[in-house]
Amino acid sequence: MRVNESEPGERSDRVSTTPPKFAADVMLARLARWLRLIGADVTWGGELHGGALLETARREGRIALTRDKRLRTASDVLFIESNYFREQLRQVLERFPFDPRAHAFTRCSGCNEPLIEVSRELVRHRVPLFVYASHETFAECERCGRVYWNATHLERALRELESLGL
Repeated sequence: MRVNESEPGERSDRVSTTPPKFAADVMLARLARWLRLIGADVTWGGELHGGALLETARREGRIALTRDKRLRTASDVLFIESNYFREQLRQVLERFPFDPRAHAFTRCSGCNEPLIEVSRELVRHRVPLFVYASHETFAECERCGRVYWNATHLERALRELESLGL
């Protein structure tokens, strides 16, 4: 997999129907979380830096995302130029375009697992009463047990993407 075939900042003309898989280094926690929120499969953790990042990305067929200048010339790495997550997100989506709205909120933002839809009754005692009373659909992460529902955070995240022109 070659990432650095085009010039930095060059946009790919192909919009993927599914988000690519990424491995983000330890310096990119907020970017990793946002990519997960828009449906990308992103591995991230304190152990992912330098050689460990490259090894994991290559072994799992992922695109390595890093702020580590020592890795910027590797052909299968996207060096993230900015310190600001909005610019980082824009850079990733310009280089690897996919429709963030089509896949938004399909993965756990904490542990990266795909979410599964669960019955309302199953989460009755795990969400606040007002949430249970005002929502019909819920999703859950099987790994960590976090429960998700459509609320204002979804609207805010989609507005944020729109403000970024994504």
